[in-house]
Amino acid sequence: MTLPEPGPSPAHALATPAPEPPAWLARETAYMSYVADVCSTPQGRRDLRDGLNLRRLDESWRMMRHLRPRIPNWGPDATVAHLAVAGLYAHQAANPTTDHAVPTVYDAAHGNVGWSLERAVHHSVLREDSTADLLERVARQRRLKPALALLHRPVIRMTAAGIPVSWPRLLRDLNSWPKYRLKIADAWMQSYYSPEPTHPANTTEELSA
Repeated sequence: MTLPEPGPSPAHALATPAPEPPAWLARETAYMSYVADVCSTPQGRRDLRDGLNLRRLDESWRMMRHLRPRIPNWGPDATVAHLAVAGLYAHQAANPTTDHAVPTVYDAAHGNVGWSLERAVHHSVLREDSTADLLERVARQRRLKPALALLHRPVIRMTAAGIPVSWPRLLRDLNSWPKYRLKIADAWMQSYYSPEPTHPANTTEELSA
């Protein structure tokens, strides 16, 4: 008697392909997928957490052993943006020795930083008055590092509380910050103060990298 071919396992049957990012966000999503892969080992996650110390980004040798080939030669600000976002991601990455789930770094439903901040306030993770002040202070920063310094702690608090952060969008916005600061800040404020409609507002998809 011929036995029927075995069907897919329940886990395989329920598996769905990772969502495809739009073309304007593909490079940042690929980079963050690589960062997530590095964080899938305990040593890799420890090395990338060096990026949490903004003062050490200029001498981030442990991070560079993993990330240097993936960081474009767009100048010092781009390097800082890539390292800082990798460090923030590594801080919230699951412990690879106990959690073997494959992380999703892109979700079309997740918007820009303003979108995340609005949800943090809604869920009482951040205070409304201080968050509004934060957005204004960040918008005034003409250089990337001071803007990063202001965003650092709120992003850590949000991710620790389970508030979604779109890492590819954050990376793209920080890469574009020195040149397109006002447009990016305006898009963040639009998402924060006017969270409707449901689909998050885009920021820099039409801006040159």
